[in-house]
Amino acid sequence: MAKVVHITEKTAKSRLVYALEDDFDWYVTAHRWTGTFTDAGAAVITAGTTVLAVSPSDGTVADNDESYIATTNAVVPMADNRPFYLEGLIQFTEGNVDDANVAFGLASSVAANLIVDDGAGMRASGTVIAIYKVDGGTNWICVSRNGATATVSTSTTTAGGAAQQKLSIEVIESDSLSCTIVFKVDDQILRDSTTQAYIRHTFLFSGSANCQVFAGMKNGAITTAELLNLDWIGLNLHR
Repeated sequence: MAKVVHITEKTAKSRLVYALEDDFDWYVTAHRWTGTFTDAGAAVITAGTTVLAVSPSDGTVADNDESYIATTNAVVPMADNRPFYLEGLIQFTEGNVDDANVAFGLASSVAANLIVDDGAGMRASGTVIAIYKVDGGTNWICVSRNGATATVSTSTTTAGGAAQQKLSIEVIESDSLSCTIVFKVDDQILRDSTTQAYIRHTFLFSGSANCQVFAGMKNGAITTAELLNLDWIGLNLHR
């Protein structure tokens, strides 16, 4: 089962905390999760497992085919006194060297082109707080965006491979105007590839939109299909 830390059992059982914990023992689009698929991509539970396989393409693979799953409702407000802890256990192996685009986190109005074509990163509008990897890159990147204001940090941590990786996003400090967000992979705070310092983003609440939890992938090659495997996703949110 998915385990979400930093919230005590007593607190987690109270009405003060909204908890989402999905091991993907079943998936039907437009229930808890809603799928966004281009080129007839799909999200299907792998037989004999509780792993949701998200494929950007059908049998006809094209560059920039994409697929996402996102909570049907925007359950996370970016606001004072609303700290959250989000994590997911994922795995993907590059279909073609370093061409995959992958993202996990929170975003307002999840739709096609949340991951921008041709390795251009995440959408440049709305609210986006995510850990992602781009076509042509090999390391995880962190973003926190509120409209036109964004902070983007490339980490020292390699993305993808045969092993699963646990991605985590957490609010560690908050006041009436802003919060501090940290990003982790396998329980280690990500470090900036330039400064080697821990990545900490300050996010200003004013004008931000409510967010959906999401995970998704976009092809970066013309003929090579990619595949994102989601083992579980967990969220704790203070009400």
